[in-house]
Amino acid sequence: MKLKEALTKIPDPRAQNRQYPLWGLLGLILVAFLCRVDSLRGVARFARENPELLPLLGLRKPPGHYTVTTILHRLDPQDLQEALRSVFPEADLAAVLVADGKVLRNSRKGNAPQVKLVEVLALHLHTTLAQARAEGRESEALLELLGRLGAEGLAGRLVVGDAGYLYPKVAREVVEKGGTTSSS
Repeated sequence: MKLKEALTKIPDPRAQNRQYPLWGLLGLILVAFLCRVDSLRGVARFARENPELLPLLGLRKPPGHYTVTTILHRLDPQDLQEALRSVFPEADLAAVLVADGKVLRNSRKGNAPQVKLVEVLALHLHTTLAQARAEGRESEALLELLGRLGAEGLAGRLVVGDAGYLYPKVAREVVEKGGTTSSS
């Protein structure tokens, strides 16, 4: 199945007065990310800087940051996942682990610092495999989590995280445990 065909099958969560076709917005986001754009503001900037791509994606003008952000918040991620799997059936989600950091809202009380957590999620299970409190750098907490998973936990897996985890020590640990790394 072609990407445009798959993206047009995703139910559009917006009202009828939409200015941009859903498949075009999602296609733009995918193309921008493949071109190493690393933020939703960057997607809007990418669209403005590459106007020749817009007609190919069914877009008359570049969408703004609000439009890009809003569509992703309203979209059912399961629908997007199913569409992408129909285009890329060989993708093995069981082999993907996601490293993510969070700051707990309202965790700062008085002089106490905010609570930061790092977790490793199994994408195919939609669940957290391990979680640790980050006392210092989040990368150190991630290294602790990788240690808890053990070598058998990473063999043949791809560990994906944002650029904050691209420390050589973290990448080396992932590779030593049999995995590969990527940043989003």
